[in-house]
Amino acid sequence: MAAANGGKKFLQQVMKIVSEGGGFDKNLSKLRVVAGGNGKCVAEMTVEKEHENRGGTLHGGLTATLVDVVSTMALMTTEKAVPGVSVDINVSYMKAATTGQEIIINAETLRVGRNLAFLSVDITNKESGALIAKGSHTKYIG
Repeated sequence: MAAANGGKKFLQQVMKIVSEGGGFDKNLSKLRVVAGGNGKCVAEMTVEKEHENRGGTLHGGLTATLVDVVSTMALMTTEKAVPGVSVDINVSYMKAATTGQEIIINAETLRVGRNLAFLSVDITNKESGALIAKGSHTKYIG
């Protein structure tokens, strides 16, 4: 199965379908998958005006969405090859990202059990390496 074998191309196709589906997911149209497979996914995005909160920095809700979506794509490249359903998602906000900055979203599957999968996400500033947000995501996969 393509998903189990992972790979950037598979995840790029998934991202294209998701972001072109309309509705809320159009917020993900600027997200670029740069690597993936074996339970991991790395994506990049340039923070633009449409991603800002009223303070002019990356919106916290979009940050949580990035944790959700990129970790789900990482999960889809595991043996189970399923997106699962969110049971718990947590985001710790460390530093603001401003318009024009490129961010890296690095997701990793920590463990896949019979019914639950546990994932971790770091969002960093591409240029400085500064940690912007750290996320954890638990998904039901039974």
